[in-house]
Amino acid sequence: MRIPVNSRFSAWESTKLKDIKYTELYAVYGKLLTEVQAEITEMYYMFDLSLSEIAEIKNVTRQSVADALKKVRSELDDLEGKLKFVAKKRAILDFADTLDDGQKTSLMNILED
Repeated sequence: MRIPVNSRFSAWESTKLKDIKYTELYAVYGKLLTEVQAEITEMYYMFDLSLSEIAEIKNVTRQSVADALKKVRSELDDLEGKLKFVAKKRAILDFADTLDDGQKTSLMNILED
């Protein structure tokens, strides 16, 4: 998913939308990352630590944290581009919204199993 940056979104809003995107991708594909990549990603996206804070905790440079996150984002984008699990999940949820409550519950029960 590519988030368009236009006049409708401020720079802050665009950054937050990207954060949501990568948090969602991490939830699906995070187990495929290395342990270090997963730790840095969680620190940045889930615990909202800055690059400098992560660098201090990991005893590395701020630039190495930035490079690691850039690589993680690229890997997550590549995985989604190939597997499309997140896009398929969204499509199913969009479809479920068109169903009546009973059908929606049945579909969700099937998907949760």
